[in-house]
Amino acid sequence: MNKISRINKDFDLQLALTVVKKNIYIPLVLFFVAFVVSFLYLRYTKPVYESIAVIQRSSQDEGKRILDIEGFENESDLSQDVELLKSKYLLDRALKNLQLEISYYSEGEILTEEKYLLSSYHITLLELKDSSLIGKPIFVSKLGEEINLSFNAKGETKNVLVAPGKPVDNEYFNLIFKINNNDLFDLNSKENTLYFVFNDYDQLTNKLHPNLEVYALNPDAKTIKVSFKSNNHRLSKDIVSALINTFFQYDLEKKRESSASILDFIDSQLDTVFLQLKESETAIQSFKDNNSVADPEFYTEQILERTNELHTQLININLELELINDIEKKVQLSDRIEIFKVIPAVTGSAYETLIVKELEALHELLIKKEDLSYSLTDENDNLRRVERNIETQTENIFRIVSTIRNQLKFKKTNLQEQIYQLESQLYGIPAKEMELSRLNRMFNLNEKYYTLLIEKKTQYAISKAGFTMDNRVLQSPTDAVMISPNSKLVYILASVLAFLISITYLLIRYLTFNDIHEPDELKRMLPSNVGFLGLVPRTTAKMENSTILVTQQPKSALAESYRHIRSNLQFILDENKSNVMAISSSISGEGKTFIAANLAGIMAMSGKKVLVVDLDLRKPKVHLAFNLANNSGMSSILAGKVSWKECVQNSEIEGLDVITAGPVPPNPSELLLGKALNNSINEFKESYDLIIIDNPPVGIVSDGVSILKGSDCPIYVFRANYSKRYFAQRVNELIENNKLNKLFVILNGVELTKKGYGYGYGYGYGEYYSDDVKLKKSWQFWRKN
Repeated sequence: MNKISRINKDFDLQLALTVVKKNIYIPLVLFFVAFVVSFLYLRYTKPVYESIAVIQRSSQDEGKRILDIEGFENESDLSQDVELLKSKYLLDRALKNLQLEISYYSEGEILTEEKYLLSSYHITLLELKDSSLIGKPIFVSKLGEEINLSFNAKGETKNVLVAPGKPVDNEYFNLIFKINNNDLFDLNSKENTLYFVFNDYDQLTNKLHPNLEVYALNPDAKTIKVSFKSNNHRLSKDIVSALINTFFQYDLEKKRESSASILDFIDSQLDTVFLQLKESETAIQSFKDNNSVADPEFYTEQILERTNELHTQLININLELELINDIEKKVQLSDRIEIFKVIPAVTGSAYETLIVKELEALHELLIKKEDLSYSLTDENDNLRRVERNIETQTENIFRIVSTIRNQLKFKKTNLQEQIYQLESQLYGIPAKEMELSRLNRMFNLNEKYYTLLIEKKTQYAISKAGFTMDNRVLQSPTDAVMISPNSKLVYILASVLAFLISITYLLIRYLTFNDIHEPDELKRMLPSNVGFLGLVPRTTAKMENSTILVTQQPKSALAESYRHIRSNLQFILDENKSNVMAISSSISGEGKTFIAANLAGIMAMSGKKVLVVDLDLRKPKVHLAFNLANNSGMSSILAGKVSWKECVQNSEIEGLDVITAGPVPPNPSELLLGKALNNSINEFKESYDLIIIDNPPVGIVSDGVSILKGSDCPIYVFRANYSKRYFAQRVNELIENNKLNKLFVILNGVELTKKGYGYGYGYGYGEYYSDDVKLKKSWQFWRKN
């Protein structure tokens, strides 16, 4: 047979129910722990409150809409407003508006609560003289009719007595201590430790800023959501309100400052330009009165226009000269590619007809030369003839280029002389007429600037009057709602976690469950040639050790189970001779002594003469089951010290005798493997119908295997929910190694459920533990088996 796996790979409902029943206390404990932890977490975690408000930013420019003028007021960007709202700068201003110079606290055994606006006393700070007290706790306690303020200053503990309602002025501070509610103050001072702290606004802002959240709710609608979280619900709402009011106030201040600055600038510039305009006008009139001059403007424009035309012609001639020089350089290179490139540049010029045909002819000769050079040597007449033609053509081009260059130079010189003459005429304008032109220009500039300022001032005034900001609070700061801890969510999460851990634990226990718990499971693991005699149910009997119950409870399911086993043994045992029955198990505690004693009792009750022999010499228990002495027994018999008849003890049941194990020997294996054991058993057969041997557990020691092999009916005991599955592997090994030709199995300690194993009994019978474990009451369902 294959090796028995210790992992359950197939789902078995009965096994799953058994695992749940055996470990039901684990989920119960986990859920209890989860509930306790959740309760403690909720009890000792500071609540977090959140207040939320929604504002809308909008503006209208009626001046631009009605008069179609460009507005001067810039509509603020929504992202800039968001950044301003969540800035530390604006939060600092809002906190100052709330006058949070002092924070009040109540310290309990575990939690410290901020008593913003809920404090039973109030401090009016007139002056803080020692800045080192900022951020340090100043403890408040009542001493009779006075208040004691205790704090640490310069490394020493200071105590200051304060009379409520009267100023206190010392080297550290100047303040007035007021009690808002005497009864509440007395109660709070007794239950908790009261103290207050002088705040530094920078530190307070840095502390509270992470709790502020601002973001654009709907950019198209220009709505902004503002929220603040705090352990004090009133503080959350007040900070949101203060922040929004501070934002609107700051926005209004900035717009007023901008409007005033722009109007002041325009007015100052208007005054300055008006004075300059008046001065220019007076200067022109005085100059005309004192000097008779004509307006030189028209004459000057004519000269400048003609000069510009000549300059344009001069530039064109210079370009043509550069082109001629470039042609000359390209021709000197005698490169057909360079000649080809320069031809388009000449096309369209004034001398196109003179030189383009010559350049094309030279280009063709160069191509011809290049073609011949591939097939002819340098001494070839045809090639030399082409080279002479190229030289001739090049000389013709040079002569044409030289002629064109001379013409262009002549034109250039002529133009330069004309330009010089015109410029001389321009410089020759009378100085008085030039001065008049300068004065006119200054007047025109001042007039234009003054007109522009008047126009802008008018437009800005209209724009300012028509531009309105419509800031709306769409949702006023809500009453702070506790968002953390969420008791329902905490309990749900704790329950889910406990459930998952429980399921995981039970699943692992199911997968690794290695106990044999029902007959069908045991039968599947055993070889087919192993007989199943029956099962023994769990019993509710209270006993320290194994005992005979079949006589005490003859009508019980336990007694009925042994009768059933006895019936099955009738098909195995030979009625015509004395039979030997050896009972063993894998380990101690599986109930082999209990099975041997009760099986002996039920057999004796049927009229058989039965002898129970205890061969478990290492850990004998038969004498305990029958309440007999163990002064001598099988160890003494096998050692040859006494005869076996001297060791036989009678039990309370007629026809049932017992030979106990006797004193524990130092060499039990040698005694059990010797010939004396076989001789003794043969002698027992002469006097008894059935010899039942309580064999050593063969899963621990091997000296009991030979006893099983030599018996007429070897029985192997398993105990439900106690014996491990791999114990069946030992049975497989015994069979496969041919050490045992036959073997029978009894499953002990089976819980009889509605499934009714064996007899159809639909009721349970408690629990049988082991020979050496005292049974406990069946109502302890939570106990691990």
